[in-house]
Amino acid sequence: MDTLTWNDEVTPASTNQIVEHSYFLLQRFPPPMLPIIPDTIDPLFYYLLVGAAVLITSISKSGFGGGVGILAIPLMAMAMGPQHMLGMLLPLLIACDLFGNPHYRGQRDWPRLRNLLSGAVVGIVIGTCILFFLSGMPPQQFGRVMTGLVGAICLAVVLIQVYRMTGRELPTLPPHPISAICVGVLAGALSTLNHAAGPIIVIYLLHVGLDKRKLVGTTLMYYLIGNTLKLPTYLLLEMPDGQTLINAQTLRDSIWFIPLIPIGTLMGVWMNKHIDEKPFTAILYIFAALSAGHIIYKAIG
Repeated sequence: MDTLTWNDEVTPASTNQIVEHSYFLLQRFPPPMLPIIPDTIDPLFYYLLVGAAVLITSISKSGFGGGVGILAIPLMAMAMGPQHMLGMLLPLLIACDLFGNPHYRGQRDWPRLRNLLSGAVVGIVIGTCILFFLSGMPPQQFGRVMTGLVGAICLAVVLIQVYRMTGRELPTLPPHPISAICVGVLAGALSTLNHAAGPIIVIYLLHVGLDKRKLVGTTLMYYLIGNTLKLPTYLLLEMPDGQTLINAQTLRDSIWFIPLIPIGTLMGVWMNKHIDEKPFTAILYIFAALSAGHIIYKAIG
């Protein structure tokens, strides 16, 4: 292949040569794939919603704000369909867990963690069976059902958290290994359908009296193992459109937002030291409730 120099005259033949060179370079070094942005949403709004969701998730994983990471789910569901949201969010959650866990070495309650994870395996199987049943629906119907399901689960979890913030206690299970297994089953099923099990695990561990660092360390390890256990379902189970929940496009979309994870974690560490948690949490729960209500309305509207 001949090369051009700066002194060469530009002719139709040389223009074709430039195009040929450009095509060759694009083949060798393809440009990075940008996220798929639905036609129904402004690109700037898309990046703001997903970026805010990743930051809030990272802040919550750092131990600040309790279960405010639940807001990430309706925010992302407002920016994309529920199927794409579930597949795109799981790698980001695992990345958050990998980044956060080293800060809590030695701060885990392994006996309770083993019981919770034993139940989670059963719950993930239940959640997978529900997804398999729903995947037999026509694509449009599946989208509406999943949108409504995501919104309803988020709204229920937010209401539980708000109820606790008023100072009232939820009914508790007796301190027994079977209790932890039952909590794990519920959390595993909900997490498979919606990534929304975090507050359930936190509520259980708060009731057994763990100190804050051990509570955060135990929940982070639960999230890391529990989210990893969901990978086979997300990689292998085909949805109505023939795609799996995690596919090449969802992975490419996730990668664009990974740099926000350490930023959110550092923000959470700073906020732990300088910001009162209760007002911040209350505001985010209000936004979470409104966002969940919006996507439920979209599902039934």
